[in-house]
Amino acid sequence: MKLLTVGDSFTYGEELADLNSAWPYLLAEKLGYEVTNLAKPGTGNTRMVRTCIEQVTNYDIVIIAWSHFARVEWADQKGIYDVWPGCSVAPHKGTAEWRRYYIDHITHHYDDKYLYRQYLVNIILLQNFLKANNKKYIMFDVFSNAAKEERYIDTADLLAQIDTTSYWGWPDKTLMTVTWGLPIGPRGHFLNEGHAKVAEEIYNYMEQLAWLR
Repeated sequence: MKLLTVGDSFTYGEELADLNSAWPYLLAEKLGYEVTNLAKPGTGNTRMVRTCIEQVTNYDIVIIAWSHFARVEWADQKGIYDVWPGCSVAPHKGTAEWRRYYIDHITHHYDDKYLYRQYLVNIILLQNFLKANNKKYIMFDVFSNAAKEERYIDTADLLAQIDTTSYWGWPDKTLMTVTWGLPIGPRGHFLNEGHAKVAEEIYNYMEQLAWLR
């Protein structure tokens, strides 16, 4: 079986001494599957959707670890990059001077509710695409995107379309919650113990879905 994983730095294995210790590789070892981990530090959800659509025919199972809902993808003459409104770390500013103005504008004037709805739209589009292509998939969140906050009260139309059957932990369990209290690196990423915990949690979830029988 061929497994594809997509996500951000927490799926990539940022701050690990050995990237082969990231949870996708640990999970694949437990399953006896071949894995391709196309996670990328700093990436947003739009890239994950595009990656899955481009790669889906090459894999049997897809695992999507959604990043923060507010990450916005953009492209210019220097290539594709992601902006995280309000985030203090903006490494793409140094690539081209004009990016600084765009990033600063989005950070100060973004519409939080619009970005949240776009995150839900991405989930719905990708789950329906994977189903149409008869692919098994698991989705989950790195951060608490589905928090019940006042600004999200008008999203019932989209929430009703999310199939939580293959959505591990929806809406409260995330990679942050299951690794809480475990060692982290200087930049806040969980380390080996956290990756082992995540791999175990997803493996157990696949057992609950009766995929391993």
